[in-house]
Amino acid sequence: MTVTDVLGWVGALGVLAAYGLLTVGRWESASMRYQGANTVFAALLLVWAISIAAWQSALLNGVWAAVGLVGVLRILRRRSDAPEPHVGD
Repeated sequence: MTVTDVLGWVGALGVLAAYGLLTVGRWESASMRYQGANTVFAALLLVWAISIAAWQSALLNGVWAAVGLVGVLRILRRRSDAPEPHVGD
C-alpha cells in the first residue's frame, strides 16, 4: 500500500465519519468541525484520485474540498466580524 493509498483511505473514512456525525445530529453543517473535516478529507481523496488518474473522483473531491473551504472561510469571516465584548462597561 502506497502513501497515497493510505491518504485515500483516511480521506474516505473521514468524509464518511463527518457525514455520519452530521446525520445523527452530533455535528452541525455550519460548524468549523464539519466544514474543516470535509475540506481536509476531500483534499486527501483528491490527492489519491489524482495519483491513480481517477479524474471523475478528482473532480468530485476537488469541488467537495472547495465547497468545504468556502464554508470554513465564511465561518472565519463571521467570527472576525462579531463585535468584541466590552469588559467593565
